[in-house]
Amino acid sequence: MSVSKNTIVAVAADGVGVVSVCLGGFLTVAPHVGGRRLGLSDTDSKRRRALGAADLVLGIAIIASRSSPRRWRAVAARALFHLLFAREYMRSHRRHNAVAMCGLFVLDAGIAVGLRQERHSV
Repeated sequence: MSVSKNTIVAVAADGVGVVSVCLGGFLTVAPHVGGRRLGLSDTDSKRRRALGAADLVLGIAIIASRSSPRRWRAVAARALFHLLFAREYMRSHRRHNAVAMCGLFVLDAGIAVGLRQERHSV
């Protein structure tokens, strides 16, 4: 049984959306615990909550836009959002976390490109 590239990209985008909703919800509802668990202890509580709310909204947008030809934009926005997290980690001198966020940026950007190419090839 072969799986198409489009199916893999769509499932990966679903995963990005679900993770974004979960992590964003966690930071929004419990910014102190969520921030500690995610290594954002040096980040202000209001900023943690704002980061969480933005991540939550992006995740919902990714999931809600499953059938939209513009879904790639929501995933691309999520990719760029990783750079904000990387900045927060650099401010806290947590370089290994910042590097991980840059890796996730590349991964999500690749998914966004795949979604965009899928829509343009139809």
